[in-house]
Amino acid sequence: MAASGLTIPESSDATALYHVAIVEDSVVGCACGEQRAETFVVHTVAVLPGYRGHRLATHLVSVLLTRARANGCTKATVLTDENPGFFARYGFTLTPMDTVIREMRLSMDFLRRFGARSHYMCRQL
Repeated sequence: MAASGLTIPESSDATALYHVAIVEDSVVGCACGEQRAETFVVHTVAVLPGYRGHRLATHLVSVLLTRARANGCTKATVLTDENPGFFARYGFTLTPMDTVIREMRLSMDFLRRFGARSHYMCRQL
């Protein structure tokens, strides 16, 4: 991350996990999330357009979930406004909004203010 000029924000109550895909010394994809107690929250999965279609996002999500499980997480959540079908492939299912953890609820409120349609999804690890 530092080699790309990106910084990792400090967080006192969560453990952040980052994973990047590198091709010829260039970062072409990334995924990140954070562990909050036994719940892992997937925040971002992104792959540069020229590298899509090669299952990089699939690998990035798989590694994040494996690392979260190894860290003791028993549940994973994601808030997505664009691609619930992508996360459904990993066993995430649409989940009632009344079960949303506080941090995700704040994020959903933020997204709604800007007109984004968000889906809260969960799965067991």
